[in-house]
Amino acid sequence: MKTVYVLGAGASKHVGYPLASTMGEEMLAWMSTRDRYRDTAEAIEETFGDAPNIEDVITALDNIIASLEDAKELEDRERRTIAAHQRSMLAEVLPQWFVEIHGNPAPGYQQFAENIVQPGDVIITFNYDDSLERELKRVGKWDVSQGYSFQIANSAHPSAVVMLKLHGSMNWLVSIFNGATSGTFAISGLSSLGGCPCIATDFLKFLGYEDMKGTFPGGGGFPSLILPGRTKVFHYGTSFGPEHKEFFDSLWSQAAYALKRADRLVLCGYSLLPVDERGCELLLKAPSRSAEVTIVSGSQGQRIARQFKEAGFENVKPIEGGRFESWVKGTW
Repeated sequence: MKTVYVLGAGASKHVGYPLASTMGEEMLAWMSTRDRYRDTAEAIEETFGDAPNIEDVITALDNIIASLEDAKELEDRERRTIAAHQRSMLAEVLPQWFVEIHGNPAPGYQQFAENIVQPGDVIITFNYDDSLERELKRVGKWDVSQGYSFQIANSAHPSAVVMLKLHGSMNWLVSIFNGATSGTFAISGLSSLGGCPCIATDFLKFLGYEDMKGTFPGGGGFPSLILPGRTKVFHYGTSFGPEHKEFFDSLWSQAAYALKRADRLVLCGYSLLPVDERGCELLLKAPSRSAEVTIVSGSQGQRIARQFKEAGFENVKPIEGGRFESWVKGTW
């Protein structure tokens, strides 16, 4: 039986990662304790309050940046600059904040890796964290060189389980001009960002690759994350045009292909809300209507089950009140 697991924030909560509903408050609290980010946190709190919905914050900043792109007035240009700075700070904060969390124990992920996911299964995740990859690597079911569905490093070791991270990952870095900082250098294919993300050595060590050198060349770069705004853009705007669109489109296409072939679909901690329009379309349209659908999403289970039934799925089973960490132990 081919199984596709779909993971949302509810699956990573047991490690200490935030839910979308609390991410804004927790992120600002973390930023307020760091000199580099304190001023940005205070400015965001002045506008949105100290417990804002992170989707509202990102959406508002995106709207300011887009609406004032051709602004002529100095005040409007300054507003756009401030909004762009705040957005870039939030993108920078996320992986640094998560680095402090990913050292926490991940017993649910450990049990999932050891006892549930099997070779040939596919994991589709909307989470940024890398704690699950570490557990999968530890039990020999995942390899970084091909386990993200794009090649990392020069070696090409097969991965028994493939993980498709549709919103990016805390350990993915986009290299600008392949690390060049000065002098003459060539641009391949009119691209300043290369074809796919890189991974730095420290992140590989966390995953369990003590002697493997990272693929990030140094120099300029930024995290490869799709921030949680209400309108998600799956590319980066550059002077060469939108970049990494083909990369993200490839991830989503592979996810659709895996879902079409799946006999079984298991949603864990994913709420299937309209704000994730692309995610809802993928999950409600791509799979076979005869696929078995199991929903492990706490109090959201019945609502999500109705969505699948209304979309024509024949075999939908919500685990009443089930949560990821109890489901993997069989104690729901």
